[in-house]
Amino acid sequence: MCFRAQCAQILLAVLLAGSAVAQVFKVQGGTSTLLNAEGGSVEFKAPNYNGNVGLGFFDGHFEYGAETRRIFHGYTLLAGDDMVPFTLPTDVFDSSHYFSARGIGVTRKDSESSFYVLAGTTSTWLGTGFFNAATSNDPVGIFFYERKLTERLKFFSRDILSDRQTLLQGLEWKQYKWLKASLAEGIGSNQKYSASALDAESQKLAFKASYVVMGDMFHRVTGVTPLSSEVNKGNVQLLYKPYQFVSITTGHENILEPLTLGGPMQQASVNQLSADFHLERFYFGTGLFSSTAMGRSTQGTNLYLGRRIGQRLEVNTNYFRSAPQSTPTTPGQTTEIFSGTVREHFCSRFSLLQLISRTGGQTTVSYGGDFTSNRLMLRVDYQNVYLPFRPEQPFEQALALDASLRVFGPWQITAASNVAPDGHVRYSFGASTYLYRLAGMGTNAQADSFSIAKYLVQGVVKDEQGIPVEGAALHIGKQLAFTDSSGRFMARFSKRGPFSLSVAPEEFITNGVYEAVSRPAEVKAETEDTATDVEVVVRHAPPPPVKKSPRDSQNNTLHVQD
Repeated sequence: MCFRAQCAQILLAVLLAGSAVAQVFKVQGGTSTLLNAEGGSVEFKAPNYNGNVGLGFFDGHFEYGAETRRIFHGYTLLAGDDMVPFTLPTDVFDSSHYFSARGIGVTRKDSESSFYVLAGTTSTWLGTGFFNAATSNDPVGIFFYERKLTERLKFFSRDILSDRQTLLQGLEWKQYKWLKASLAEGIGSNQKYSASALDAESQKLAFKASYVVMGDMFHRVTGVTPLSSEVNKGNVQLLYKPYQFVSITTGHENILEPLTLGGPMQQASVNQLSADFHLERFYFGTGLFSSTAMGRSTQGTNLYLGRRIGQRLEVNTNYFRSAPQSTPTTPGQTTEIFSGTVREHFCSRFSLLQLISRTGGQTTVSYGGDFTSNRLMLRVDYQNVYLPFRPEQPFEQALALDASLRVFGPWQITAASNVAPDGHVRYSFGASTYLYRLAGMGTNAQADSFSIAKYLVQGVVKDEQGIPVEGAALHIGKQLAFTDSSGRFMARFSKRGPFSLSVAPEEFITNGVYEAVSRPAEVKAETEDTATDVEVVVRHAPPPPVKKSPRDSQNNTLHVQD
């Protein structure tokens, strides 16, 4: 598409954004070694519209982007760049598919149906979490549609008209809350695609399976899409919890994934069998893995054991062993990793971590921990990942860094680490702030009527041992807030309140069943400079009589990196 047309689309997005006076601006910028990108953006928000403008360098080339959304009589009007979710009900193993498009569109959703329409171009998404940009590719027309046919049956359609067509239709059948089956059929980028899936959950059992048949050059949409994987052929996973303190997981998965942005799809298969046990303060488990990628097979073993001592001390040890298949050109070499971790929880805001690791005859010592205050959140930890696309050494002990510093007022500096599919750790650094505007936030321009996000309620959720609880859900006024990995939560309000506060155990997104021990019934919002922490204490509770999915149960030590 010509440069003039690209500029016209971006200019239209900027003009639509500028036709109304925004009230809250978020300015941010930074750099990322994961995507070799650096740049910045300005986001704007108001009651009925929002958007952003981004500029930066991606792989040494200057790139730009802009988008805006406006609500009009129940419809949402779109202009500029948009990240389009492209999920199918058969995506029971990975529902994070999306692609980038640039143009003009409209969308609407109600209880019976939803649709998304956009005319413009496909685009290559570029950037990081602190700026979004894209380059236009081929002309495209997009029509996504879903509709309830009955209370149990839903029809869906995903249609993309471009130089190569995607026409996928299907049905989703939900007999019970715990049982779902789905079918999808059609073409993707002119390649045949057929998929079926089953997803079943009960109090003790979670089972999901799919079978996918696709053409060798299948893509959901023509063009370069963000790094994401597709499952292929037969895939199955079973999680069984015969008792509250034990879970058994087994599965087989075939993965297609590009190792670099825009690169060819690589295939890998992973088999897994693991068991996890929790007995009071002890936890232990084991896992067996086998994978095949790029013509080589690898066997892996994982053992771990840990214990919480008192309220402040936790120790654990891990053993990893991998044995790649020998070939005439690449001899197999068994790798063993021993590691031990000691973590001291001094209080809900501060903990220290010491990691001792031995592999290949060498011993290393690493340090980390957590610290949280009103201005600083710092977490330095280590995670063990299994990398099927690196068969010669699939186990990797990787740094997990997450930090943010509020310098003054709303100014904030952030840093984070990511593990790439090849096992290398990449980093992102950024800075952001909020700017506020008086005009147009309400029926009058009084000082207290325009301050979106001016006041906040913040705090921490922990258990009776003082350990932060991740994924806890709280209702604060009409808002739903979740805690992060440090147990902290935050909600913003346009006025001071007071607001009611309650714990919502049924909406927790963490493993286990919890109940509230202590909490304030009401809280007041304060400015960022004066806000103090609200403390909420919860504890583990017996499972309720209603069925609850065991899917949240997770291995304490190992993550499979697709």
